[in-house]
Amino acid sequence: MSVASPFIKIGSSSSAMAAWAWLALLIPCSIYSILYHPDFLPHLLGFALLGSMAESVYTLIIRRKRRLVCTGSAFSAALLAASVPPTVPFLPMLFAILLMVWIIKLPMVGSPLRFNAAMAGRLFLMLVYPATVVNWGIPAVDVISTATPQELYRSEGYPLEYSRWLFSRIEGSWEGLFTLVPGSPGETFPLLLIPIGALLIWKGIIGWRTPIAFLVSFGIMTAVFGNDPLYNLLSAAALFSAVFIVADPVSTPMSKSAQVTCGLIIGISNALIRQYTFYTEAIVYAVLIGNCCAPLLDKIAFELRGRVLVNR
Repeated sequence: MSVASPFIKIGSSSSAMAAWAWLALLIPCSIYSILYHPDFLPHLLGFALLGSMAESVYTLIIRRKRRLVCTGSAFSAALLAASVPPTVPFLPMLFAILLMVWIIKLPMVGSPLRFNAAMAGRLFLMLVYPATVVNWGIPAVDVISTATPQELYRSEGYPLEYSRWLFSRIEGSWEGLFTLVPGSPGETFPLLLIPIGALLIWKGIIGWRTPIAFLVSFGIMTAVFGNDPLYNLLSAAALFSAVFIVADPVSTPMSKSAQVTCGLIIGISNALIRQYTFYTEAIVYAVLIGNCCAPLLDKIAFELRGRVLVNR
């Protein structure tokens, strides 16, 4: 068996794994599309197709064996679409998908250092097209700006009532200053993401060590900083990242102990960046920091295990 994103292993059951992963992603994205943006789901599928086409072109150029459906790149492109506002224009998304497939994902196959493709694509958008990544819509005349629940908590220290964003549409206004918007598809439906993540772990689609270590360390650090850990875990993209990003077996370590350590690094980094910078959602940098540490963590883990076996 060999490892390939976004799944733990490739073998006779890889098609079933792909189906489970796609089903897990499409459930919240479909609900988001129904409630907020009817055209979002077609856009997501279109970007997934674009990711698959980009991989096909790459394999054609370097004369690798071509596959009819390039599931990994398609899924990474869909994750990118689910992590940004649905209003991001086509051209920036095209550039981001080409970068993550042609420069990040495929050339790094077999390399010890592997970055999460979706987060690399989102970092590109944050640096080159920063306005598009924070554009949640046009504010109404009687308000100053729009804000997601997490942005409202970050800027005003006000945690939106759980009932207003866990069990109903995110809408309305706050104090006549902010219109409330849902954010990206990956920032919504936390109560739905919990059973989805549990199902994927139970089916063996993703591992549990890295995402659990991420959630625990992130929750503890936010509490240390005097913030509400439950609100921070349920709002923004913490749960979505834990299920679909942090659990990526390709860009995280291979050894079990290193997986836990990597999750701790991502969780702590996410809390630190969110606390001491202006980034409301710091998961992009946190995941890429964890990816950078993965080869070293694996090397340390394997060397320690080798010493233990030698000394027995």
